[in-house]
Amino acid sequence: MNMRVSITDVAKKAQVSIATVSRVINQNDYVAPETRKIVEAAIKKTGYHLPQHHLANHTKNKIIEVILPSVTNPLYAKFYQEIERNLAAENYSSLLKIDNDPTHTLEPYLTALKKGKIAGIITSSNLPIADQNASNLLPIVSFDRHLNKVTVLKCNNLDGGYKIAQKVLSLGKKNILILSGNRADLYPLNDRLKGMLSVFNHYKVNVKTTYIDFESSMMVKKIQIAQIIDSPKFDAICCTDDVTALLVKQHTDEMNYHPLITGFDGTDFIHSFFPELITVKQPIEDITKLMCEILIKKIHHPSKHFEPEYIFPVTLLD
Repeated sequence: MNMRVSITDVAKKAQVSIATVSRVINQNDYVAPETRKIVEAAIKKTGYHLPQHHLANHTKNKIIEVILPSVTNPLYAKFYQEIERNLAAENYSSLLKIDNDPTHTLEPYLTALKKGKIAGIITSSNLPIADQNASNLLPIVSFDRHLNKVTVLKCNNLDGGYKIAQKVLSLGKKNILILSGNRADLYPLNDRLKGMLSVFNHYKVNVKTTYIDFESSMMVKKIQIAQIIDSPKFDAICCTDDVTALLVKQHTDEMNYHPLITGFDGTDFIHSFFPELITVKQPIEDITKLMCEILIKKIHHPSKHFEPEYIFPVTLLD
């Protein structure tokens, strides 16, 4: 890679002005999305390295903003714990922000990033990025959420859904409820549900799908579950996360009703309360380790290429 490539070379390759390249690099003014794509491609093709003064804006305080939709879910608590540990090993600190408001965007965090107040962003919230602000050059990585021009790391949710459904059918269950912990997962269907439904529908078993509100308090979730499961009409209830599975078990036990219950995530915390739960374990340690490695490389080498998506295998715990 040629270390002497200049911003002029990038402008020539992209057939744009030096000022346009500068706006893309510094993220300080509007650039049409198509033009931005051309400039970013030229930066990668020429091997242009951002100047040290630009890198310093993102690295001087070594703070990473971690944006999560919740920490009440043990999966996110474990996720943040591992992120914090991996960043500390590289002399970075983390700043936790809980943000799952559907009216919010990632723009305030991008502003902090561009001003050098933070060095990078790790997110697992569905906060969108406007086309004019999206860039492969920005030090942002996402866990299990697809965002505009952001590298995403996740487990193989589709295969996890297959594994759960196959296990349920192997135990002879034929009347099944799929209960999602998030309405958004149903519109459109997420991969966990797609995996389950592809198996259940193939074998033509009776299956119903519904949801509870992820953002609600635990008490509201319990009330919603009680309204959904008001009689022992299902012989299996498949939940898209372990917390929902635990709440379902508490409710069905109170009814003296004991359907097969499955979860998804495989956290040790839930296993301690519900050891017999059939669930899918996500390799959180491996995911967070690679996330931090990629993010730090993005901070220091913005033009370095990364795959848009990294998918990790899952394990059925039964």
